[in-house]
Amino acid sequence: MPTKIRILSSANKTMQRSGFLKLLAHQVSRNETNNLQSLGKQFIATVTKRARVSPPYDESLIEYVRVRLFDRVYADLRKTVLGGQPAALELQDLYLSDPRLPSSTGKLAENNWRFYPYLATGLDLIKPGTWSAMTRSHTLLAVTPVEELHAYDGYDREATSKFNPLFVTREQSALLLYCFLDNDALVVQPLFEKLVSLPGDGFDERTAGELVPGILRAAITGYRNSPLNVEDRERLAQLHKVANNIERRKGLPYTGGNALSEAIRPRIEPYCDFGLFTKPDRHRFSYRVSLGMRKFVQAWSDAKDTDSFLEQYYFVTLAAIHGIETRLASDDEARQAIARAGEKLKSSLGYTPIRDCALLAGIRLLFDSCSILEVSRTEEVLKEWQKEAPDIVRFTIDRTGALAYVKFLKPVSTPPSATTPAKA
Repeated sequence: MPTKIRILSSANKTMQRSGFLKLLAHQVSRNETNNLQSLGKQFIATVTKRARVSPPYDESLIEYVRVRLFDRVYADLRKTVLGGQPAALELQDLYLSDPRLPSSTGKLAENNWRFYPYLATGLDLIKPGTWSAMTRSHTLLAVTPVEELHAYDGYDREATSKFNPLFVTREQSALLLYCFLDNDALVVQPLFEKLVSLPGDGFDERTAGELVPGILRAAITGYRNSPLNVEDRERLAQLHKVANNIERRKGLPYTGGNALSEAIRPRIEPYCDFGLFTKPDRHRFSYRVSLGMRKFVQAWSDAKDTDSFLEQYYFVTLAAIHGIETRLASDDEARQAIARAGEKLKSSLGYTPIRDCALLAGIRLLFDSCSILEVSRTEEVLKEWQKEAPDIVRFTIDRTGALAYVKFLKPVSTPPSATTPAKA
């Protein structure tokens, strides 16, 4: 089995707002294959589409234009909006100005269209090469209201008050947080642990970014004796260069827009969307650690235990972060939720990756009925169910003997048993 490198690749001009990932998932889901150019250009053309808006403007929009659109290229637009005249604004600006978002930063640049899809490949949402949707993209779309995707067809102030596509719901954050942890654990776990232990009420981007070189080097060293292919070794070498570039600028005047900001922003800003960091000023790169983050770090104390955490303690940790009183899902509830998830995510052959099935089932149970179904228990439920009803449940295993895909041979409309107790 190839070694999984839980370090995101160099975050060169990638996106900060995790809500943009929903649009990328939607775009790749409509075609079996894509290419980087068509995907990237379609994506940036969608978010930079202009909508005509008229005063009176919300105070949040006026503030956003004044603070965030400070570049000289926006001088005429800023003058028009601040002067109370009708204006044509990009959709992303209208959505980023929403005060419900924890952060207003993250505006995407049209010239950088080729960089943005790589975050989605790094999070297992899009398959590199074919630029096609992985099942994780369909899982994200399963917890995304269609109204959020329609918001990119045009701007409607009333509709946006309910469905801003950049706003991340609890269900969406549960899935996206899992993606970030599964693919960047060796950096974010020690980073968060250090940030939580910093003195004072908060920290800024530079303080957090200067912690990254040492963390990256330690993570890379851990793979020194691992059997890696040429591509992975080149990737680690590039990450080592990133660490060196950040280190070289330590102590110099900080202006942002360099290796430090590119490495740290995708490791802080998305977690503001998830409620684990907060910003005293949503327009600046200064942060505070939330109570949820402190609970999170306490529950996930070692990056080496990432598999165990994600499989056995992920949903109970989410419940603690959101302050949800929970109970263990019964076997009947688990089976129903798993079957529903499988039906939603199944391929044309009827099979669903068990991990995605478990995630969607666990998310729905947590936020719909305040009950816990961890990934590891999903596998146990499926094994027992297959023994009891081989005419309903079929699954495949991978080369290591682990469960891989599940298929339901018959519709599951009612619980198999009304009294099956939950197994702790």
